[in-house]
Amino acid sequence: MLGRFAYGRHCYDHTDRCTREHTIGARAMLIRRHSSAALGGVCLALATMVPACGSAPTRTAEVPTAVEQLEETSRTAPDLAEGRRPTPAEVEAGWEALRAKRKKLATKGAKSFDKPDLAAKFFFDQRLAPGEVELPIERLSLERELLVEREALLARGDGGGTVAGISTWDWAGPGNIGGRTRALVIDPNDPNVMYAGGVAGGVWKSVDAGASWNFTDDLMLNLAVSSLALDPNDSDVIYAGTGEGIYPISGSLQGLGIFKSVDAGATWSQLSSTVSGVPVGSFYYVNKLVISPNNSNRIYAGTRTGVWRSLNAGASWQLVLGNPTYQSAAFDAPGTVVGCTDLVIRQDTNPDTLFAAFGNIQAGAMHRSFDGGDTWETYSVPTNQGRTTIALAPSNNDIMYLLMADNGTGGAFGALLDVYRSDDGGDSFTGQVDFGSLTGPWLLSNLILATGCLEGDTYSQGWYDNIIAVDPTDPDTVWVGGVDMFRSDDGGVNFGIPAYWIFYTTFPPPPYQLHPDQHTIVFHPDYDGVTNQTMYVGNDGGLFRTDNARAATSMEDCPLPGDMPLPEVEWTRLNNGYGVTQFYHGDSAKELDMYVAGAQDNGTSRVVSNNTPNAWDLVFGGDGGYVAIDPRDSQTMFIEYQFLGNIQKSIDGGTTFVDTDDDITDTDGTFIPPIAMDQADPDVLWTGGARPWRTLDSGATWQVAGPDFVNPGQMTAIAIAPTDSNIVYLGFDNGYIVRSTDALAPVPTWEIFANGLIGTWVSSVTVDPVDPDVAYCTYSTYNVPHILKTVDGGQNWFSIDSLGFAGVPDIPVHWIEVRPCDNTQLYAGTELGVFASEDGGDNWSPVNTGLAHTVVESLDFKDCDTLAAFTHGRGLFLADLEPCTWKDVGGGAVGSAGTPSLLADGALTTGSSVTLDLANTPASAPVVLWISFSSTPFDIFGGTLYANPVSLEVFLAADGGGNLSVGGTWPAGIAAGTEIWFQYLIQDLGVTSGITLSNAVRATTP
Repeated sequence: MLGRFAYGRHCYDHTDRCTREHTIGARAMLIRRHSSAALGGVCLALATMVPACGSAPTRTAEVPTAVEQLEETSRTAPDLAEGRRPTPAEVEAGWEALRAKRKKLATKGAKSFDKPDLAAKFFFDQRLAPGEVELPIERLSLERELLVEREALLARGDGGGTVAGISTWDWAGPGNIGGRTRALVIDPNDPNVMYAGGVAGGVWKSVDAGASWNFTDDLMLNLAVSSLALDPNDSDVIYAGTGEGIYPISGSLQGLGIFKSVDAGATWSQLSSTVSGVPVGSFYYVNKLVISPNNSNRIYAGTRTGVWRSLNAGASWQLVLGNPTYQSAAFDAPGTVVGCTDLVIRQDTNPDTLFAAFGNIQAGAMHRSFDGGDTWETYSVPTNQGRTTIALAPSNNDIMYLLMADNGTGGAFGALLDVYRSDDGGDSFTGQVDFGSLTGPWLLSNLILATGCLEGDTYSQGWYDNIIAVDPTDPDTVWVGGVDMFRSDDGGVNFGIPAYWIFYTTFPPPPYQLHPDQHTIVFHPDYDGVTNQTMYVGNDGGLFRTDNARAATSMEDCPLPGDMPLPEVEWTRLNNGYGVTQFYHGDSAKELDMYVAGAQDNGTSRVVSNNTPNAWDLVFGGDGGYVAIDPRDSQTMFIEYQFLGNIQKSIDGGTTFVDTDDDITDTDGTFIPPIAMDQADPDVLWTGGARPWRTLDSGATWQVAGPDFVNPGQMTAIAIAPTDSNIVYLGFDNGYIVRSTDALAPVPTWEIFANGLIGTWVSSVTVDPVDPDVAYCTYSTYNVPHILKTVDGGQNWFSIDSLGFAGVPDIPVHWIEVRPCDNTQLYAGTELGVFASEDGGDNWSPVNTGLAHTVVESLDFKDCDTLAAFTHGRGLFLADLEPCTWKDVGGGAVGSAGTPSLLADGALTTGSSVTLDLANTPASAPVVLWISFSSTPFDIFGGTLYANPVSLEVFLAADGGGNLSVGGTWPAGIAAGTEIWFQYLIQDLGVTSGITLSNAVRATTP
């Protein structure tokens, strides 16, 4: 026997109770060494067991409370209370974050501030076709390739100009909010050059050590980057693994193999060997990439299907350690849902020595190879071993650490099992963590909740955020990242606190604030622990850096304000131009240039400008959802965070928020429930789950406004007719659409529609700005029509996707919008950008110049000439459209004077003049100009005219041509989106029934 795993060395002082509850001591387990000569030839005696005193305990006497910890510390070190203290603003921001958490825990039960598992499932459910279990990622790739060809042809032909008013898009940020980042590499030859991978935003490059970032290749086939590797012999060569495969449920963000750049990230090509010549799905989820230090042509990939090896720089691959759940190899790991989630390689051995960790929700295993993957040893692990990450000490690769989470069979799913250390290259391991310490049990949990700063149940996320790293110069200094970040200076026994998440709404944030959910830790290539202490972190908030990684940590678990010194480690956000934010929905203010949007794990953000992408403010936390801004008063807005009944209201432009949803008692909504504000009466808002909820008083009270229509369906889309607030359409996840024509009544009546509809996820509904019987809906699943239209108020629906070169491809469509000033112009937000139609949906063209081929979740017209696209992975894009022309909407009638025509010249803007041309009018005939307008008066020809309709007699002078131009000026204060209709009649004097009505023209104020 070569060694043993020694566990249980750090038990609580309450040894008797601990002994009764858990087995203390080492249980001998075997590691089986496979060899070509004889399987199981050499046995290494290893010991495993549950961590000392079990998984993360409850708040009993075993774990001291914050007060107890403080009292004990103050007896031994009373001067510690004199350290850095948070400012009053920081304290208030922290309490505000915890107050939001408290309400949610009270009403929804114990849930994390963000729910990455449900976010992933939500993403998946929107797209999965009926009867399918996997997303057709190859089809999406093919459609993208066809789209690129189509766009190239359009650019060369007549279709390369403006389509439906759009010629190009401009990115509007956010560049300073960030998004989920699981991969970061630094060029060792030039540490100013860095590459980061956003899990929905592709690969980004910095040439100034993270001070600014630029996207590397918008034409990359897949933007779901979860792993990166840089060739140690040629830093122009980079590999990017796609797919986020750590999720234990359906809903993982699917990738499409490995991509390679040979020009320092300027362009990327898909390694065909990862999509053809191998079983389908082999490289859907590439969780880790490592390159041999002995031969950079040798590349290893840890995937859901196992460990793959290439000997020729990615030209071909061989499965060397299989996950038999999907694929088998000569050497198989225990079958698991997620396969290999971490893979490391020693830098000091030849042949390559590899360690691979499998598992998450199921018991996995640890594996070791001494010969570059030809043969493997399999460690026996506890049955409750979950996701495990591995770190080798750079200064001595014989020293290694494992950060192991529970798979839910021994304790809470994702809770800490232990931090294990080996000093002999992995022959034996010892459990390190002192579970009796303040932070010990909570390294993979939310510390502030777990230790009682806020009353509420504890949750753990070691299945989702789980990373460990060792200081390059000191093998006893160990960093562990889960929800929070921790550092040990004694080999993993005790851990201090180097940062807090709760101060996220302060601006600027304090230096000890770090976004939650840690995914990667990378040290500067020149790190020496003295003159260079630079370390980088990637998390759900993007990228962060500390330049004093060795500074003092804290033991204050509740810094509000707390009584112990706060961390001296200082953090800097590196999200400057790093545009990987995953928006779910957004809205535009009508009175000023302000945009507000909700994002996955990055709350709700706001920017007050069209052209300051790095000036967004985080105004609320959690998983941000729908946004509704009052068109009359941009200071009034509603936002939500995940789950039904979590709506907040602000009356100061998003500076502060209050709860406005206490009346909503249902909890059966989708992860991100829809919200819609009536643009004609913004005090009216709608939301819902299985049944609709409505407020008529700007959120002061909410009432149930309908039955459970289509049980078990959940509401996924809401639309209110712009011309009639009583007409409301609701869409559901099972394909039904419901309509009311008396939605403002005390008890509205509803009609359920199914004729022509598809039995799957309705992603959006919108109503024509002129005719409320005309409406559109979209579907976000594959294998179905994606854009449908009704012209009879929902009784019947028909597809307007069109086909081929003039249509929308078979990809998810998430949103449809009608241009307010021209209802023949339609815009569809899809999985690969935006498509537009100029003819009411008969023909469609891609309009993606300046816009990445990324997921467009929602569209919104700020005004008639500005369209906003909120994307899931690339933030916000804006398009300035060509102004609407005046539209002839018909309606002319023949009289004794023939059929006159009304023409309009010029765009309608507040304070400007517009000219109406009355053509084909007989000379000297009296003319009445009919103007249908809102109740706001305006002056024309010196008189005040009102709406519905008003008339003005204009006597034409005989000019031989029978034409007259009349002009008027619109006053300030006309609301954007107001429709104005012009029509005129002619009374032919002396002729019985000599009344002739012109056509009508329509304009809409932007």
